[in-house]
This record gives sequence, C-alpha cells and structure tokens, in this order.
Amino acid sequence: MSKGRAPAAPDYTSAARLQGELSKEALNMQNYANRPTIETPFGGESWGTEAVTDPATGQKVTQWTLNTTLAEPLQNALNSQLGIQQGRSDLAGSFMERVGNEYATPFDWGNLPALTSAGTPGQLQTGVADYTPGLQTDFNFGNAPALPQYDASFRNQVANDLMSQMLPVQRMQQESLETDLSNRGFKTGTRGYQRALDDLNQRQSAERYNALNMAGNEAQRLYGMQMGARQQGVNEAMAQGNFRNQAMGQAQNLDVNRMQAMNQAQQQQFGQNLQYANMMNQLRQQAIAEQMQRRGMSLNEMNALLTGQQVGMPQMPRFNASGVAETPQLLNAANMGYQAQMDAYNAQQAGMANIFGGLTTLGAGALANPAFAFSDRRLKRNIKRVGTHAIGVGIYEYDMGGYRQRGVIAQEVEAVRPDLVKRHSSGYLMVNYGALA
Repeated sequence: MSKGRAPAAPDYTSAARLQGELSKEALNMQNYANRPTIETPFGGESWGTEAVTDPATGQKVTQWTLNTTLAEPLQNALNSQLGIQQGRSDLAGSFMERVGNEYATPFDWGNLPALTSAGTPGQLQTGVADYTPGLQTDFNFGNAPALPQYDASFRNQVANDLMSQMLPVQRMQQESLETDLSNRGFKTGTRGYQRALDDLNQRQSAERYNALNMAGNEAQRLYGMQMGARQQGVNEAMAQGNFRNQAMGQAQNLDVNRMQAMNQAQQQQFGQNLQYANMMNQLRQQAIAEQMQRRGMSLNEMNALLTGQQVGMPQMPRFNASGVAETPQLLNAANMGYQAQMDAYNAQQAGMANIFGGLTTLGAGALANPAFAFSDRRLKRNIKRVGTHAIGVGIYEYDMGGYRQRGVIAQEVEAVRPDLVKRHSSGYLMVNYGALA
C-alpha cells in the first residue's frame, strides 16, 4: 500500500506576475472610470488617450488629454473678449512712441514760479524803562521797637520767688506729718512711715514743677507783648515802601504796553509775508505736478488699457471618483490552495498510517485464506484501465502498497460475483483472486 506523494509547491513567481498584471488592469479600469465625459449648459469636458513611452522607465503608457469645450454663446463671448483685449494691447503698443517723446523732453524748471521766503520776523522790542534803582527794596525799620531777646533769667527769677515762698510751707507740712505719724505710733524708718513721707514728697515735687511752669508762661507772655510791638513797627515800614513801589510799577506798565503794541504790528507784517510766500510756493508745487502729469499721461493711458478684466472660465461640475478595485489575491490563494492540499495529504497519510497499523491483522487474515487479497478502490492510486476480465469487470493498473500492480477493483467484482468478495475487519474489501483466475 502506497503512502502517497506530497503536493507540488505552487508557482509563486507566476502568481505574483499575474497579480501585478491584474493590478495594472484594475488601475487602467479605475483611470477610465475617473474620466467621465461631462456635458453642461455651459459646455463640456472630454478625455482623449494616446499611447506614449514613459521617458523615465521606457514602458508603454497611456497619456490622457482633457479637452474643454464651451457652449457656442460662451465661446463667442470669449472670442469677443479676447479680441477686445488684443485690440487694447495693440492700441497700448501704439502709445510707446508718444511715451518715449514725452519722457525724452527734460523737466523744465525754468518756467516754474520762484520759491518764495517770508523773510525774517524782525527784532522784537524788549527794552523797558529801568525803574529798578527807584524801587523800595530796603525798608527802614529804625522806628520800630528793637527785636526782643528771650531772657531765661527772668523766668528763673520768677521761679526762685515762687520757690522761696513754697519752701517754708513745705517744710512745715513735713514736720506736721512726722509729728502726726509719731503720735499715731509709726516709728521712723518703718514702711508705713516712709510711704507717708514719699507721698508728701511727690505732692511737693508736683507743686514745685507747677511753679516752674507758671514762671515760664509768664516770661513767654512778656516776650510776646514785646514781639507784637516790634511787628507793628515793621508793618508800618513795609506799607510805606509798597505804596512807593506800586506807583513806580504803574509807570513801568505804560512802557510795557507800548512795547507790546510795536511787537504786535511787527508780527502782523511778518504773518502777511509768510502767507504770501506759502501761496507762491503752493503755485510752484501745482506747476510741478501739472508738468509731471503731462509727462506721464500717455504712460498711464497705456497701463489702463493693459489692465483690463481677464476672461474667466465657467466652473464645470465635479464628480465622485471611483474607488480602487481590489485585485485577486493570487499569492494568498496559491498559499491557501497549497496548504489545503498539504492538509489533505497529511490527513491521508494519517489514514494510511492507521491502515498500516493493522498490517499484522491483515497479514494474519491473508495467511489464513491466501486466495483473498485487498483490492478495495479506496486503497488504490493512479488507477488506469488496461483490459476486461472474463466475468465482465475491468482489469486495471494502479499504485498500492508502494508498488505498481495489476488487478480488479473489489467494488466492481462485488456487483457481479459477490461470492468472490469479502469484507475485512478493517472495513476494506478483499477479492478471491484464486477463484477469479
């Protein structure tokens, strides 16, 4: 019994080339689908093709040409506008000689109005009568009382007088307190005794401080009275000086007013001169602008003719491009087919292994009845009919058990002579070749 042969490997190179050819075909179909003929009321678009050689690869390729056709009214309008534009260009070209002649003439500065200046404003009047020496700047304070000086000795004298009056009284107060404390049982040096003396001393210190304060206030009051008398004398002296200065200032204002009137007249004259100069210079600028406009007029006219409105193309409707068609995956199919054959081959080999696993049983059966031999169709490969047996069945050559053999097929014999066929315990049919011969 043969174990069979593994299937041959697919021709991957041929499958890849075929898939590449199919991809090119799909691309060509897509290009054709993406180039529809468009027809609109404004015109249409169509495509033309031509076989050319790609200069980069040397391969034959298809060159597409887009042809846009306008509707007859639009085409006529386009032709008319192009004709007008060509006419403007021709007319503008005829201006070149004029432009050259105008710019060939130098700019004439001689006939322009002269540049005018207003002149200088003149010297303003600034001199005023000098009354400075006559001004009362130093006031006579000789008649005012002398400036008093604050004298601390007066305050001290007042304070001493007050103190001399207070000391006997304070001494008597201390003696009276000590006698009272002794009568009440407080001894000298005890805490209560000393606290009473300290309270008395504090009250007496406050009285002495108040006396000093009263002495200072009295001295300050006397000093203020002297300063008031001095200030009154000063005010009288200043009033006399200010009266004189006011009279002199009035006289000086007359001179200032006269000077301002002279300067105002001079400034008015300068303003008139400036206004005249501005007018003359404006006329000069106008003359320059006019001469420049005359020189550039032909050039401006030519440019105006050349900058006309351009002709616009009508907008054709767009369309949805077709998608890329998927080419057959031949390489994958070849791999899958080869794998399926390998799977079938492996399954067959597994089945054959099971069959050969029972060779001991099959051999024992054949030895028990040597006339019978396996002849089941399922065990044979590469079957080829070579003749006909006397009982009417075919005689075949086939591969079985790893050898090329000749015999009949058990299924055919069973149909005409079932007595010559028996089923083995493995399920395969056997033929009695001894009786068949």
